[in-house]
Amino acid sequence: MFEDLNWKYAARRAAVVIAIYLGLLYILSLTFPESNFRLDNQAQIVSLLVNAVLFFFIFTFVYAIIDRSRRRRLAEMSNKSKPAKPSGAESSGQLKGRPNPNTSRKKARRKR
Repeated sequence: MFEDLNWKYAARRAAVVIAIYLGLLYILSLTFPESNFRLDNQAQIVSLLVNAVLFFFIFTFVYAIIDRSRRRRLAEMSNKSKPAKPSGAESSGQLKGRPNPNTSRKKARRKR
């Protein structure tokens, strides 16, 4: 379950999210000092940092799994999009180098 996970990428992404989270809470505590966002005493700050560390580990795990599934899906899509190489017998058919007769053609305009 934990093989092929890109922890470095996931940790960077989680760190950015947590930095934005801490920054927004700090800005909200300065902007609205009478609201629930205030950081008055040391207990509130410690509680905020503990939550940030917990969220960091959770987000790192989630982002690592999301990145692995995205890479697998992209690899699967690229493997499906690669056309299979035709064998020698099939490529030397009688229509080789000619237009495909099974495609629709626009009707020629009627001349009056």
